[in-house]
Amino acid sequence: MISTSRRKLRTIQLKTETDRDCTRGRVSGPCRRYFGGTDRCGCLPVQSSCIMDMKKKKGKGTGLLKGMAIICVVLAFILAVLLIVGRSGRTGRKAASASTSSASVSSAAAMTSAGREAAASNNQESGQIEGEDDAAPADSAALRLTDADIHKGDLILVNPWNAYDFDANADSVDLVNILDNQSVTYPCDKSDFEIARHVLPHLDEMIAACNAAVGTNETSISSAYRSMDYQQNVWNETVANYGEAYARNYVAVPGYSEHHTGLAVDLGRTASDGTAESFTGSANADWINTNSWRYGFIRRYAEDKASITGCSNESWHYRYVGVPHAYFMYANNLCLEEYIEWLRENTSESAPYTITCDLGTWEVYFTQSRNPACPDEEYNVSGNNVDGYVITVKKN
Repeated sequence: MISTSRRKLRTIQLKTETDRDCTRGRVSGPCRRYFGGTDRCGCLPVQSSCIMDMKKKKGKGTGLLKGMAIICVVLAFILAVLLIVGRSGRTGRKAASASTSSASVSSAAAMTSAGREAAASNNQESGQIEGEDDAAPADSAALRLTDADIHKGDLILVNPWNAYDFDANADSVDLVNILDNQSVTYPCDKSDFEIARHVLPHLDEMIAACNAAVGTNETSISSAYRSMDYQQNVWNETVANYGEAYARNYVAVPGYSEHHTGLAVDLGRTASDGTAESFTGSANADWINTNSWRYGFIRRYAEDKASITGCSNESWHYRYVGVPHAYFMYANNLCLEEYIEWLRENTSESAPYTITCDLGTWEVYFTQSRNPACPDEEYNVSGNNVDGYVITVKKN
């Protein structure tokens, strides 16, 4: 009885102490150790009998709970790590994919932008119309022309408004010394005069025919190909002797001279004793003015075309353009500027113009396409040095 009474008394004391601690805001040991929740004072209200039971089972219960808690914590940690890693991987892959996609789009956009800017620059410089086809055609029978080709060929327009493109022609113009390669004998004012190789045979034939027709051997060459430096010296000398106003009428500004092309010559007359004679008004000048087209040459600067060509009358300056073009210009009284414009306005790949004379028949058309159809017959392509190409097809 005493033992039982003491046990009850002890239980009452514990409860009383616990309640007292709670009222003071302190958390008793059993609450703090086994319970997570708290009431307003910071601990869970518990029954004293529970405290006694827990004290009895402290040895076994504490170890079991600790073990289970550790296992739960470990499992929770592992699960959390797996979730984090999984999310990181997916996020990384998405980010990488997005980055790659963004980089590809940015790169493509940059390339497209750069390509458009380059195309716009080329169009502005060469006159090419924006939107013209510029990719290599699938049809292997199509021509593949370039922007540089606009500035090459027998029909390039070189005048005060259109400079000669030295870079585009650096590898295409084959110059030969006239005296060393002429097939007939005629004098040149200088021994180092040069002309384009493919033009020389036509020049030889024209001079030989002229001399035969007028009965003399006086037709000569007073000027031919000129480099930039040579033209600069001619310009400086003319300005010094006659003034700039005179020079602009009779001498091309360096870089804008037809003599740069290797397609032009100044004709003259040289007596048998070497004396220079006047070419203007001579029988030689008259014959060549009438017949030069048969050899592919045109009188480049006529008096009635000065306002169009930008150059005063020069009866001695002849330029090679090829037989069909020379014939058409002569027959229709057109200068090269007018002919280039006529081709642009009146011909196309689908509607070529047929030129016929006693030397043959040709079809001619202007195009801005870099991939026109490749003709089945003999043909020639020339740029106009402005905005496109002239295709000439020799008909059988």
